[in-house]
Amino acid sequence: MLGQHPTRDFPELSPDELTLREMLWLRHGCEVGTLYGDDGEMQCSHCMIDFRRDTVQEIQERFNYLGMQLLIKAGFAKPVETEPPRG
Repeated sequence: MLGQHPTRDFPELSPDELTLREMLWLRHGCEVGTLYGDDGEMQCSHCMIDFRRDTVQEIQERFNYLGMQLLIKAGFAKPVETEPPRG
């Protein structure tokens, strides 16, 4: 399991939140081959986000970190010494 919470059951999510998380998981930009969705899971092995279990804040922090890494790689930002979010 890719998420930070391998022994935790799925959190209670409203039907709307579950739908939004699924849409984000499917369309967040990583290749389809990196997505894992068996047994209700919604994980990405490339960006290491568990869209089913991670909090909104954890997902946002990971997206921000990965986005900054792309900007640094493209030369549009300078590296900053910070710890990456889990993943």
